[in-house]
Amino acid sequence: MLDHHIQRSIVYRLALSEGLRFSELKPDTLDNKLFMYHLKKVISTKLVVKNDDGLYQLTPEGRRLGTRVLDSQQALVDHADSVLFLVVRRRSDNAWLLYRRKTHPLINRVGFMHATPTAMTSSEKVAAKALYEATCLKGTFRALGGGYFKVYDQDSLESFTHFTLMICEDATGELVQNNDYAEYFWENEPDFSNASMLPNMETLVGLYQQDAPFFIEKTFRI
Repeated sequence: MLDHHIQRSIVYRLALSEGLRFSELKPDTLDNKLFMYHLKKVISTKLVVKNDDGLYQLTPEGRRLGTRVLDSQQALVDHADSVLFLVVRRRSDNAWLLYRRKTHPLINRVGFMHATPTAMTSSEKVAAKALYEATCLKGTFRALGGGYFKVYDQDSLESFTHFTLMICEDATGELVQNNDYAEYFWENEPDFSNASMLPNMETLVGLYQQDAPFFIEKTFRI
């Protein structure tokens, strides 16, 4: 999709921001003409756009690719991402563990933390490991159900996930921030209908509260 590391780095840096000007986006070590050449290449792939105010931003397709641009280019943006959504409650007071996204897609939105399942490890162990590595919290997980979520911004696909909902209700430990791409925090009475939340949050909370096996396919619009 992108055949040069400078082009991939442009998408990566924009995935960590709401938008950057040319002077903010270009590394000091690169010649202006060389960088502009690669920037035009990325724009021609329709991953980046320059707005009227001079800011360079990711397009919907660029936001779906996001920081994965540094991974294998086989990670096509029109395929569903396989994720584990982690509902984590604190044992002492039943507070909810939430996180604020620092990358696209849906940058600055608040939701449940997530992990990527692997073939060689159970989802329960993957979830517990992800929780500990990101926050230093410990807990045990169980799977409740799963399905597919699509999120559209008007007619543009922002994210497409094949998910499993994992539940932990015995989290213990002192919260430590160990993830550069997310800000984790405890909330006792979150408003899951608030516009700052990820669009799937009310649905996920409702499924969690029903506490019954499920499979769901749902589309959201933001």
